[in-house]
Amino acid sequence: MAKKVVILGANGFVGGEFAKEFIENGDTVTSISRTGEPLGNESWYNKVDWKIGNALSKGFWEKYIEGADVVVDTIGEYRENKNEDLTFEKVNYQSALNIADVAKKYKVPVFLYMSVDDIPGANKRYISTKRDAENNLNKRNFRTVIMRPANMTSDDDNVIDSKAAHRALPVSLVVLAGIDAIENAKENVTLGIEDIDQ
Repeated sequence: MAKKVVILGANGFVGGEFAKEFIENGDTVTSISRTGEPLGNESWYNKVDWKIGNALSKGFWEKYIEGADVVVDTIGEYRENKNEDLTFEKVNYQSALNIADVAKKYKVPVFLYMSVDDIPGANKRYISTKRDAENNLNKRNFRTVIMRPANMTSDDDNVIDSKAAHRALPVSLVVLAGIDAIENAKENVTLGIEDIDQ
């Protein structure tokens, strides 16, 4: 049965991969992002309902989540942009809570959150804001799927097959594992690198 999927950030690297896979599954996809439809002419662009909205604050974009079966939050900030006041706390934590509040309001059954592995050398606040968001989401009344990859690559990249603890994974592999958990997990689940790369 086709699902209504709302992706926060389908115009980004990870969000776009989710959009393509859900569309291939026959699901309907709405993207909410600060910039709306991306530039370019990818064949799947015209199959997405592109909406503009800023998850850093609540407002008119909330109505686009009504009726969704799944919400996918791919918003994340690896490097802060303090000139634009885009801190880890705002982008990685507060935006997730804002989205979760709306998902709760509209009784969305499943919420997927793109988190991150404990990457050595990464900014500690980058990791901690992701973990704080995870903890909050897991207490909500929807089923959560938490994804914790490290680095992700495009399928075109020549990545050495490695068993290193914090290895890069193809974004398509991460997305397919997330969709499988959305469809088949019965309770909250957190998927780390080893879970994804099976």
